[in-house]
Amino acid sequence: MEEIIQTVFKDFYLDKPILGYTTIHSGLINSTYKIETADADYILQKMNQVVFPNIKALLNNKIKTTRYLNANGFPTLTFIENREGRFYSKHGEAIWQLSTYIPSVVLDRIDSNAVASQVGTYLAKFHTALLNFPVSDLEYTIPDFHNTIKRFHDFEQSIKKASTERLSKAEASIEFLKSNFENIEDVATAINTGIIPMRVVHNDTKIMNMLFDENGNILCIIDFDTVMPGSIFHDIGDALRTGTNTSTEEEKDLSKVRFDIEIYEAFMKAYIDQAASFMSEEEAKNIHLSLPLILFEQACRFLGDYLNNDSYYTTTYEDQNLVRAKTQIKLMDSVQLYLKMKINA
Repeated sequence: MEEIIQTVFKDFYLDKPILGYTTIHSGLINSTYKIETADADYILQKMNQVVFPNIKALLNNKIKTTRYLNANGFPTLTFIENREGRFYSKHGEAIWQLSTYIPSVVLDRIDSNAVASQVGTYLAKFHTALLNFPVSDLEYTIPDFHNTIKRFHDFEQSIKKASTERLSKAEASIEFLKSNFENIEDVATAINTGIIPMRVVHNDTKIMNMLFDENGNILCIIDFDTVMPGSIFHDIGDALRTGTNTSTEEEKDLSKVRFDIEIYEAFMKAYIDQAASFMSEEEAKNIHLSLPLILFEQACRFLGDYLNNDSYYTTTYEDQNLVRAKTQIKLMDSVQLYLKMKINA
């Protein structure tokens, strides 16, 4: 691996020797390395073209958005051109990108109301910074990535093909998703039809994609591989899906999966306060459906994959995708109960 890393890096800097490199294991998709040189450090990534087959569109989206943000004074990643003026290097079939390294701290969860508030504020500022970016300049790198209605219909199709054994094990979860589709159908349709505005969104807003300084302040958001047109609800829901879960999506003991109301409220208040100036009436009215929407969608994906004999998500034991679906369902049920109580209060 050292030889190919040396070769690729020379495409960007011919006369800058590598002093050392470290493999970064936090990401699950691309192969990522921290490169050390005498005057600066860099991040070198080999892009996963199985997960992202439309690599040209992916490169187009992330380069255009990061350059736009940098040009407008919003701190973000800086990708480096190679010696031929391209923002990537190709060796064989492999595509590599180089960006500047940002010294930082990475959190694995939202562990306080203060962090939740900061993340909510930052995400709203991120959306604000991209308001004037032309959405039409971006491509759909993964078609129907957050088409919740299609995800539900795909899940329904998986039921028809599933084994009797898996259908039996998943019976309660299947019924929950079927009976709760009506709770998110209207907002999902509003997104698909443009009633809720299409904006530039990140689509992978988990806390681990936000870099903090040593004082606990957010420096920037990273991992622009899924930047494309979508709804702000997708980013809000994705940030809260993991942020408000007292456990993880891998938790087998559902009694440990609880909805952290304080984290939710701190995030939402901060986001709404910051985003009030740009949100449409429909966005403001439906923003609290962001988390149920994404939880429902992800539950459909996990459960559908379980019924399809685990053909998409990597698993290490037989019922892992069922476990993952159940954690999403448990959290969604808790969120819906809380929101119903708020409405009736």
